[in-house]
Amino acid sequence: MTEKLGLLVLYWLFIITWGFSQSKDNLKHYNDSLYRQIQQIQEHEAKAQALFDLSFFWSDYDTAKAFSYIREAENVLGGRGNSTYYRGLKTFYRASVYFDTDPAKAKQKYMEAEGSLKGVGAEKRLEASRYRARLWGSYGALLQREGKAHEYVEILIEKVIPLAKSIADSSLLGNNYQNVAMNLMNLGDYKNADEYYNKALQLLKGKKEALEGRFTLFINAARNALLHKNYRKSGEFIDSAAVLAVQVPNSSYIPIYHAVSGSHWAAVKNHEKADAHFENGLSAAKTQSNEDMVATLLFDQFTAYKMNNRYAAAREKLLEVLPYVQQQSSLRNKQMVYYNLANIATRLNQYQEAVKWYEAHKSVSDTLFSDQSQAHIQELEKKYQTSEKEKTILQVKTENQKQQLSLQNTRMLVGVLLLTSIILAAVGYSWHNALKNKKRLAAHQEMLLQEELKNHRQQEKLNLYHAMLQGQESERSRIARDLHDGLGGMLANVKLKLSAVATNVDKQDINQESHMELYTIINQLDHSVNELRRVARNMMPESLLYMGLQAALKDLCNAMSNAELKIDFQTTNLNDNYPQPFQIAVYRIVQELLTNAVKHSGASQVWVQCSEEDGKFFISVEDNGRGFDARNDLFEKEGIGLSNIRNRVEILNGQFDIDATLGRGASFHIQLDIYG
Repeated sequence: MTEKLGLLVLYWLFIITWGFSQSKDNLKHYNDSLYRQIQQIQEHEAKAQALFDLSFFWSDYDTAKAFSYIREAENVLGGRGNSTYYRGLKTFYRASVYFDTDPAKAKQKYMEAEGSLKGVGAEKRLEASRYRARLWGSYGALLQREGKAHEYVEILIEKVIPLAKSIADSSLLGNNYQNVAMNLMNLGDYKNADEYYNKALQLLKGKKEALEGRFTLFINAARNALLHKNYRKSGEFIDSAAVLAVQVPNSSYIPIYHAVSGSHWAAVKNHEKADAHFENGLSAAKTQSNEDMVATLLFDQFTAYKMNNRYAAAREKLLEVLPYVQQQSSLRNKQMVYYNLANIATRLNQYQEAVKWYEAHKSVSDTLFSDQSQAHIQELEKKYQTSEKEKTILQVKTENQKQQLSLQNTRMLVGVLLLTSIILAAVGYSWHNALKNKKRLAAHQEMLLQEELKNHRQQEKLNLYHAMLQGQESERSRIARDLHDGLGGMLANVKLKLSAVATNVDKQDINQESHMELYTIINQLDHSVNELRRVARNMMPESLLYMGLQAALKDLCNAMSNAELKIDFQTTNLNDNYPQPFQIAVYRIVQELLTNAVKHSGASQVWVQCSEEDGKFFISVEDNGRGFDARNDLFEKEGIGLSNIRNRVEILNGQFDIDATLGRGASFHIQLDIYG
C-alpha cells in the first residue's frame, strides 16, 4: 500500500508540472494536498524519494521551499543518507535548484553527483543510471544556454542515450532522441534531425501512457519537415498530431500545434485553414496566459501573410506583435519587428512610415551591430521626396525619368560603398583575430612549459617520497620477521622450558605458593608472545604477503571489530595481482582510517567498501559516529594522522575527499591510480 501511495504522489507531481501554466492560483492547494499524501508514506526511502521529487518541482518557482524539502528528505533517511547512492541523489537535486539561479554552481553539483552515482553498487545501479542520464541531460542543457549547441548534442549522443539504453527505459530514450533532433534542427541539419525524430516515434509508437510525449514529437517533427520544405511529410505529422490533440486538450503544446499547422497550410496556399489554426492557437495561448506564445503566433501569422503577398494583413499582425516586443528587453526581437514593419511599409508605398520604422531599427542596430541601415533610410527619404515631387509635376515625364535614373545610380553607389566597407571590415577583423590568436598561442605555450616544469619538480618530489616509504615498509617487514622468527622463537623456547620445569614441580610436590608463581610467569610469557605476534602482524601482516589484499583487509576489519563497534567490509571487482607496493599502501590507508574511527569517532558501525573500475581503485570508509569539522585547521595538528594518508594518495596520483559534519558521522572517499 505504501509503495502504491508513493507512485500516486509521483503521478500527481507530473500532473502539476505540465498543468501549472494554466492554474497558478491552485499551486498552494496542490502542494498542500501532495504533502499530506507524502506524510502517509511509512517506508522511509519511498517517502524521501517523494520529497526529493517535490523539491524538483518547486525548483522552478521557489528555491527556498525546494531546499527545505531536500533537508526534510535527509532527516527522513537518517544514517542511510550517508550512502554513496543517496549522497549522489542529494547533490543531483541541489543542482536542480541552482539550475536557473546559479548555472555555474549547478554544473559543478551535477559533476559531483556523477562522481557519486557512477560508483554505486549493483543493488542501486539501475536507479543510479537513470539519475545519471537525467543529470547529463541537464548539464548539456546548461551548455546549450551558453551557445554550445554542438557540445549539447555530443553529450546527448555519447552520455545520455547510452545510459537510457543500458537501463532499457524506452520513454527516457525516446525523449532524448527528440532532444537530439530538436538541436540538430536548430543547427540547420534537417536530414539528421529527421532520422532522430523517426527513432523517437518508433520507441513511443502505440504507447497510451506517452500521449503527451508523442503529441509534442509529432509537432516538432512537422516543424523540421516544414523547414526542410518537405510539405508532404509535414502534413502527415500534423494529421497524426491532430488525432492526439483531441485526447490532450489541456496540453501546454496546443498553441504550438496550431502555430505549426498554420505555417504548413500557409506554405501549401490553403489560407482558410492556415487562418483558422492561427486564430485557434492565439485563443489557446491567451487562455494559458502565455504572452510569449501569443507573440510567436502573431509573428508566424505575419510570415504566412507576407509569404502570400498579403501585405496589408501582414502589417496588422506585426502591429499586434509590437506591444509584446516593446515590453521585453530583447533588442534582437525589436530589431526584427522594426525591420519587417519598415519593409512592409515600403511594399505598401508608405515611405514616411517606413522611414520611421527604419530609424527605430537603426537605433536598435547601433547597439547590437553597426549602422548598416543608413543607406536604406536615405533611399526611402529620396523615394519619399520623389513621390512628393511627382504629385506636383506629373505632366513632366522627362524630369521624372531623370529623377528615377539618378535614384538608381545613387542606390548602386551606396551598394558599392557598403560592399567595400563590409570587405574591409572583414579583412580587418580577420587580421585582428590572427594577431590575437598568435598572442594566445604564445601565452598557451608558455603556460604549458611552466606546467611541465612544475610537473617535473613534483614528480621528483614524489619519487623521493615514494622511495622513502618503500624503505620504511622494507624496514617494517625486516623488523616484523626478526620479532616473529627471532625474539618470538626465543620466547616460545623459554615457555617450553618453563612448562617442563612446571611439570617436574608437579611431580616433586613443592609448596603450593612457588607452584602458582611459576604458572603466573608462564601465563605472562604467553601474553608477551601474543603481544609480540600482534605487533609483528601490524608491522607487516602475513595475510597481505601470502593471501592478497582482499583477505588482508577482511582480516583487518575482523580484528578491529568488537562488541561496541561493528565493521562491515564489502568489495567489488577486486583481484589478487596488484603490485605489492600498491597493496601495502591501500592496507596502510584503510588501517589508519579504521584506527581513527576506533579512537575518535565513538561510532557503533563502520562501513568499508573497496572496488576497482577502469584502472581506478576506490576506497570508502564511513561511520555513524560523532563526526567533526573537516574545515578546522587544528584538525591535522591534533594527531588523527590524515597527513600520512594524503601523502600515500598523492604518490598514487589519487584523490582524497572528506565529507563530515558534527553530530552526523564522517565519510572518507579515496580514488587511486593502480598503476601510478
